[in-house]
Amino acid sequence: MRPMNKRLLTALSALLAVTLLVAGCGSGKEDKNAKDSAETPAGQAEPLPTDSKKVVAEYEGGKVTEGELNLYLNIFRFFQPQMAALVNTPEAKREIVKQYIAEKLIVDRVKDDDKYEKKAEESLKQFEKQLKQAPAGGKDKKKKDMDTVLKENGITKSQLKTFLENNNKVSAYFENKVSEKSLKQAYEKSDDFYNIKLQHVLISTQKDPESNEPKHSEKEAKQLAEEVKKKLEGGEKFSKLAKKYSEDPGSKDKNGKVEGTPDQWAPAFGKAAKELPLKKISDPVKTEFGYHVIKVNERKKQPFDKVKDQLKGQKVQEMYQDFIKEEVKIKKLNIPGDKGKEKK
Repeated sequence: MRPMNKRLLTALSALLAVTLLVAGCGSGKEDKNAKDSAETPAGQAEPLPTDSKKVVAEYEGGKVTEGELNLYLNIFRFFQPQMAALVNTPEAKREIVKQYIAEKLIVDRVKDDDKYEKKAEESLKQFEKQLKQAPAGGKDKKKKDMDTVLKENGITKSQLKTFLENNNKVSAYFENKVSEKSLKQAYEKSDDFYNIKLQHVLISTQKDPESNEPKHSEKEAKQLAEEVKKKLEGGEKFSKLAKKYSEDPGSKDKNGKVEGTPDQWAPAFGKAAKELPLKKISDPVKTEFGYHVIKVNERKKQPFDKVKDQLKGQKVQEMYQDFIKEEVKIKKLNIPGDKGKEKK
């Protein structure tokens, strides 16, 4: 569906998402990010050198070398190759080094337990299995073993295992602090867990792939959207208008019908889907894709058990970021190319 917007807004949240996903990727469920890594084993960028002893950060409790940070970045880019350019900026590195420090501090607080190593080993086996099942890539179209794939990404198997163990510890540290009661309270207060059935017409302002020009100017798109709204309010059928006007390929031939949850969609679209009265035709809603005219047909809150894990993930993410703000005390940062100054 066209208005979906699942991209990660910052390098920090992207890396945190990897933190949370790898901790459970040996659970027996197929993990999409691990599968994507297996299907694109060479990544999309040259690995960063990991032998530099230059200190890039000093904090209360220790130091971080450029080699350590680069290894952390290599692992992240291995799981999220499409984010390589973003995390290579000095601004992103400033935030990521704080997360790396937070991870080190948390790992020191978690008592060693064989279960963390076992989970890491399970994750490695799962990844290796996915790698074997993935189609051969590269110029020679030959399959590569796991060690070769990791080496091409600047990582060893031992380093990846340590990363996975540490992330299991980080996840456990926060998850052990989340109670069932707090999750239920968050569920009751939240309006984010609705399954919504709606219809919409999209008038696109994005560039046409052939002409490289917008299909409509902002003014034209809004005018067309307003015209569609008037026609709908005048009694014309959504199916007819969606087929005639909509430039959302995923729904125009389905009477403009879309089903999902607000977090799957562009923020303005999701907000309208949550707040629009049932059966009411919306004013044009602007997103990065263009202008939408929306009608919500059904809105039902999903059962607690279905969204429990998502709620826990959100809670853990909030707690992790609070930990970074409160516990990571930076004394000095020396990120190459970074002109910013760390606030003490």
